[in-house]
Amino acid sequence: MKKYLLQQSSTGGSACPGNTTRSTDWLAKNLGKFSSDTPLSDLDTFFPNITSETEAFTDLLSEETFQTLGALVVGLTPSVILSKADGQMLNRTLPVLSTIKGWSTAQASIIMKKLLQNGLQLTQAKDVLALGTLVSGLPSSEVSQLSDDAILQLTEDENFINILQGATETLQHAFVQRVLQSNEEKVVSRVPAGLASQIPLFQLLSYQMDIDEINKMLWTPAQAQVLFQVVLKSSLKYSQLSSSLLQGFSCGAANFLKQSQFAELIRVLASKHIRIDPSQLSCTAKRLIGFITPSDFEEYPADILLYLGMEKDFGPDNCEKYFRKIGQVHFDILKNEASKWKTLIDEAEYCLGTSSDSLTKKNLQILGNLSCALNNSQIIKSDPYILQVLQHCSSFTASQVTAIQHRLEDIFGSPSTWTASTLQGMGNLASILDSNILQRIPETSKTHFFPNFLSWLKIHNKEQFMNSLKQLRGPQRNKKGTACHGKLLTADRIRKERDMIPASYTSSSDLEACLPDSILNNHLDLFGSMEFEDPLLQVLKMKLDKMFGVFPEDYLPLLGHIAKAYQPEEMARWNITASDTLVTLLRGTSWLNHDAKVNAMVHQYLKGNHTQLGGTILTALDPHICALEDHLLQHLRPEDIRELRTPLDISQCSQRKKSLIYQQVKATVQEHQNTGNAYYQMLKSLLGGAPAKDLICYAADSPVMDMDTFTDLNPEEVKKLSPQTMKELLGINLSELNTIVEHPTVQAWVKAHTQSEVEAIGLKVMAGHPDPPSDGISVLTSAPPISRAEGALTKENKLQISYTILLALGGVMISLEAY
Repeated sequence: MKKYLLQQSSTGGSACPGNTTRSTDWLAKNLGKFSSDTPLSDLDTFFPNITSETEAFTDLLSEETFQTLGALVVGLTPSVILSKADGQMLNRTLPVLSTIKGWSTAQASIIMKKLLQNGLQLTQAKDVLALGTLVSGLPSSEVSQLSDDAILQLTEDENFINILQGATETLQHAFVQRVLQSNEEKVVSRVPAGLASQIPLFQLLSYQMDIDEINKMLWTPAQAQVLFQVVLKSSLKYSQLSSSLLQGFSCGAANFLKQSQFAELIRVLASKHIRIDPSQLSCTAKRLIGFITPSDFEEYPADILLYLGMEKDFGPDNCEKYFRKIGQVHFDILKNEASKWKTLIDEAEYCLGTSSDSLTKKNLQILGNLSCALNNSQIIKSDPYILQVLQHCSSFTASQVTAIQHRLEDIFGSPSTWTASTLQGMGNLASILDSNILQRIPETSKTHFFPNFLSWLKIHNKEQFMNSLKQLRGPQRNKKGTACHGKLLTADRIRKERDMIPASYTSSSDLEACLPDSILNNHLDLFGSMEFEDPLLQVLKMKLDKMFGVFPEDYLPLLGHIAKAYQPEEMARWNITASDTLVTLLRGTSWLNHDAKVNAMVHQYLKGNHTQLGGTILTALDPHICALEDHLLQHLRPEDIRELRTPLDISQCSQRKKSLIYQQVKATVQEHQNTGNAYYQMLKSLLGGAPAKDLICYAADSPVMDMDTFTDLNPEEVKKLSPQTMKELLGINLSELNTIVEHPTVQAWVKAHTQSEVEAIGLKVMAGHPDPPSDGISVLTSAPPISRAEGALTKENKLQISYTILLALGGVMISLEAY
């Protein structure tokens, strides 16, 4: 590639009048730093000013320009390609463009649209393969039109599949759907292993599975849960099952296993480092009580040991090993079980023989994630290694943050002396620095460190990312006037600072003055990916409105977070004709509390020639399904529901919508209700809309329902269940009801039943009804004593007791008179 580009430069390949010498000279001078094996992600290292240099070509994007830039053409932004590149020219340079690595999906998508608008035909597999690296931008509608033969040929091309795995899920889903629609037998086995995540859940209910085939594929946790019981009943040993399948473990699916088999399965999960879903930890531990001994506890997952409460069972020889194991428990689980932290820390200190707040490096290595529960005094007084251990914690209390910041200054010195390397040494703890500290750090140090750090945080811990961005912004300042008081936004600055840009402007007027219209236009996708606060989003919107008026559809996918700044009535003017456009808009930002805007976008899509949403859109709508108005929910067809590859989340819906969506999905999949646990897993997230008669049917298969699922059920339907159904539905989890007795769902059942029925399922609360009278005398049963933790009697309970006593006394008087 380098040789090719140098040839282009030396022959005057650029056709940019007035820029030819400058462009070719620049390339010839700098390409020596670049080789064909250099990752394109390292372009900033080799070409610090690549954005401004490539933008020197943006007024005249010609065939010669693309050939001269070669691999560096990925420095052109999607907006520039969209506004400056001609379809005919792109068609002529396709042989070069199709070999270039590093296209973003936005860039590839725009190039593909222009090629197709210019008459590019994709009818055979060879036509698609000729697109090379541009395949990631293929519109999903084009894949849907390919023949069965073409689709099956593409499944056998390894290079095509590798590129497709880097494309949008929308395109991947469309391709897998075409594979599944082909007439070939055993079509599921023809789906490439790396694209198995796009196989709909419904397909897994109906498919006669070959265990050896599905054991090679990469599944999502939701898919693995649907498959898990069938997998367990296969002839394969647990150790032979892939990690991808084993992540689908649930107590309900494994309910039929003998105790020894169950224990062996859990040991295999531990050996393969598979994390059990938190909702399944308590029921797993209950089955293993008395089975795990002090001699073999290391063979089981650390998360399970936390629920077993074995910390007092070990002598000095094993307790250190035990707490080293407990220290591996995932922090999120520890956070949810905060009540156990103090007990564990106390037991660990007793075991380790520590008698002060000063913990040694060895102590901290043993405690591991338990260190996340240490108080501010322990953080300040312990060995400096504490800072490395705390990097694994995902959140802290206010007092812990203060203590950590104190230690950071104690170890690294005054913030005014910190360099980018200093901040790098803090690792994840740099995210908790407050604005007072950040303002004291040299600007160059922050500029060198935070862009990459924020990009990492944005993916791995969005909560910490937002907090860090807020602290970097510092105090808000209201500035007046039209002058730019900060640094002018340039192409190179945007590329280098990226997610840090929104923290650099604390007033709308400053952003407006410092952001040239051309910069926003040429880098729209980058600005759309940045987390600006609402007032600053309005500045971006105002500038775009002046430039475009009503947005052209091709620009809509680049809006990202900026789309939230538009009102429903403004969205009503958008032209949304392609499903890819709608999906990108829905996924470009969070639409929480923006129901009207979600409805407006969906309505605009359906206004065209579309009469239904389709499975791809339905999947993208999942987080916002509750936002849809009833008349839009009517557009959900059985064929769309059968394409769902993740369970719908209706937990935030109204009860009416929960029931509506549940009935629609159930009607589509109920032909497979004989698949037992698989059927339950398919509908589990929708059970908040299930009537009592359906819950009774699920109970027959002993699903071992977890508490999150149970508390989301309709209380009006739950109270109709008998004690026996409750036992069958919850199984070994039944005793956990005592930990949530005040929850409305539990209370609904308790108030609808008698004291003997309540006691029959082990609940330690007063029932809503007395037991029926025997021989004319009401029988008063005394409930077990209720601790303060289990809830004191309410006024309503006390009145109920008084009323029951009066009735009983009345019955006794009547009996005596008759006598």
